[in-house]
Amino acid sequence: MEIYVIGYGGWISNPLLGYPSLYIKTDINVLIDAGECTFAKMATCHLPWPDVVFISHKHGDHILGLPTFMLMARRLGKRIKIVANKETLEAARALALITGIENALQHVEFIEAENALRIGETSFAFAATAHPVPTLAIRVEHGGKCVTYSSDTSPSDKLIELARGCDLLIHEASGNPGQEEEAHKVGHSTTADAVNIALKAGVKMLMPIHFYLEPPVVPQGVTIVIPTPCGKIVV
Repeated sequence: MEIYVIGYGGWISNPLLGYPSLYIKTDINVLIDAGECTFAKMATCHLPWPDVVFISHKHGDHILGLPTFMLMARRLGKRIKIVANKETLEAARALALITGIENALQHVEFIEAENALRIGETSFAFAATAHPVPTLAIRVEHGGKCVTYSSDTSPSDKLIELARGCDLLIHEASGNPGQEEEAHKVGHSTTADAVNIALKAGVKMLMPIHFYLEPPVVPQGVTIVIPTPCGKIVV
């Protein structure tokens, strides 16, 4: 399983970090979250067309790049599967209408994320996270390997169970140690929270993501993978 980092900032981060987006290669190509310019950044990383796009929730830094994929699907004569919860799928359809590309919807297959999903030889599981709007974390498994992406959340027992025993946990880290109260109020986590979740879930590695304006300070306690533009991790 190969994981590529397309973007790792938050909505109001340094724009050079990009918005949170990941690309996973198994027997299929999976794009996870699509903020603004994700298609262009994916092309910069020389990544092929995704078979599946998972959108964790409807906030702009995770979904606003989706109309470009819909339009390109039409242009390329391809179909694209979009997996999300019900509210996010409704937002995706609305984006197509608002941006005037409703004729591209015939190239889109909307799949509501439920307890489990299998596409090809790749399995997906989901868990609701603790965020102001309905949001899903995702677990991707293939060939005995596993990666979990938290999306936006304050510390969540459901996420611990979803990530249990995975090779890699990619967890949002919108604040630094000591900023927990502020972060939790708005449905986010700190780097200390991410390390704690990784330890409780028993994962092998942690990648913090979704940085805001302050440089991240990550406590010791777990093997850390540092995200970089177009960075590749093999598990």
